[in-house]
Amino acid sequence: MDHQRSAPDQRATAPFAQPPLDGGSSSLWFDPPLGDQDRRHQLTRQRVVTEALAVIAHDGIQALTMRHLATRLGVVPGALYHHVRNKQQLQDLLLDNVLAEINLQLDATLDWTDQLTLLAHRLRQVLEAHPGVAGILKTRDPLGPHSLALAEAFLQPLQAAGFTNHHAGLAFFLLIDYTVGFAVSTSATSVNEQRLRDPATRAQLHQFFRSLPPDRFPALVALGHHHWVDNRDQRFSTGLGVLIAGLQHPPNSPTNTARQP
Repeated sequence: MDHQRSAPDQRATAPFAQPPLDGGSSSLWFDPPLGDQDRRHQLTRQRVVTEALAVIAHDGIQALTMRHLATRLGVVPGALYHHVRNKQQLQDLLLDNVLAEINLQLDATLDWTDQLTLLAHRLRQVLEAHPGVAGILKTRDPLGPHSLALAEAFLQPLQAAGFTNHHAGLAFFLLIDYTVGFAVSTSATSVNEQRLRDPATRAQLHQFFRSLPPDRFPALVALGHHHWVDNRDQRFSTGLGVLIAGLQHPPNSPTNTARQP
């Protein structure tokens, strides 16, 4: 099976149907921008999306409001609605804009475990390059061209490996939830990660754990300096490896089995 995908800078060109979203309404996502021919202030849908990503990166997801975005763009809030229908569509558009950066090209000769590992690392790398976006992805599935292409890229190796339909679906969401969840909970910009990156702060933490009463906290006294270390990449790789190893040996259950290739 051919696992090749478009390069990250190539946009999907195949026609997509308009899947029902939000209670059966037509996809907000595939709707063309309204009045995009009106280029006053050079305002375009892409500029709106790009500025929204900048707001999230600099001020956090809570700062992304249509009014705040309009102020940054130097327009009245109503001007934004010529290009995006509402905040929900804006989130879907910026999510798919970010997912377009993921390189989905895979070597079909690689083992399915290696293909999934590579995809998960690429997904994490892109999400962490856009602080705050992973948090949106945890709550919204944009179902845009690049979101669909990402799902297809994860599902094909599972299908080719002989997973049952049921187990392939479980495996897909385990991988996505782990990768996106890691990007959300252990962001490189978080206070905890910044503490661990600073050698002086890290040394103070280690000294604190060693000073704890050993009769009450024996494990922390012995292991605290191994726990609080600057090893985000290793933590992600280790967890991903454990997860994929578990997929190779699923529990012996009639509804949760996989045929190994």
